[in-house]
Amino acid sequence: SAVTNNGIGVASIGFKSKLMAIKTIRDDVRGPNGPSILFGYEGIVYAVDNGAKVINCSWGGAGYSIFGQETINYATSNGALVVAAAGNSGTESSHYPSGYDNVLSVASTTSNDLKSSFSTFGTTVDVSAPGTNIYSTWQNNTYTFSSGTSMASPQVAGAGAQLRARFPALTALETKAVLLGSTYDLAAQNPG
Repeated sequence: SAVTNNGIGVASIGFKSKLMAIKTIRDDVRGPNGPSILFGYEGIVYAVDNGAKVINCSWGGAGYSIFGQETINYATSNGALVVAAAGNSGTESSHYPSGYDNVLSVASTTSNDLKSSFSTFGTTVDVSAPGTNIYSTWQNNTYTFSSGTSMASPQVAGAGAQLRARFPALTALETKAVLLGSTYDLAAQNPG
């Protein structure tokens, strides 16, 4: 959502989109890779109930649940497109919430449109976006380079926000369909 052409930091696909920051962690609970997302699905419901039209989930893990799918169904039926990072396993493995029905699942590519070595791939992935060495905002009003499907997913969410701003009557699934219809095939660069 960063402002574009102001000479500060980074530019964004979601140019001036309104953000709704939702805390889904507890400060006292940390996993081996940092904070644990304990209330991700509750955060999705909160976002929907407070008017979000596009929800980015740069989090996830293994383990399908009916609760998770029902949360996505709730978001979709209330007009919110859920965009989610496909995961960083480097394998063709299940990852959620990106693997649920109606979610726009985002894998990561390099600047040469090659699948990032760490990116999860497979039949649950819908689209890819740059996610390797992305310069972005960071803690304490700084910027840094980061890699991961968590860097790719917000770019697709930003495109979705622009689409919803221009065509507010689109449903969540219509927004997903337009975004998917605006892509190009990377299979030739990424055999297998």
